[in-house]
Amino acid sequence: MTTTYLAADPSADQLLSDDPFALLLGMMLDQQVAMELAFSGPYKLATRLGEFSPDYIASCHPDTLLAAFKEKPAVHRFPGSMCERAQKLARVILDDYDGDAETVWTKPLP
Repeated sequence: MTTTYLAADPSADQLLSDDPFALLLGMMLDQQVAMELAFSGPYKLATRLGEFSPDYIASCHPDTLLAAFKEKPAVHRFPGSMCERAQKLARVILDDYDGDAETVWTKPLP
């Protein structure tokens, strides 16, 4: 497997390398913040929530997920809107890609 170097943090980069959903979420977060901050976001969420998967993010209570986004240092400068987008992205992965984020790059659009 290829190692990804986007977050400037070895643990966050490892998650990006190992988990296609983390990489996809990092890409989504890469808006109006430094690239390293965006791509370290999935690792922050995984650490703060104790679990990280499209299923968990999609079903997570919005207040719980928002608290994880807001915890210092924040996952994104716009935690509310990015929290909502993260849940929507997770639902798309579940509904349209059978929970497998890697197939975003390999499966034809629904």
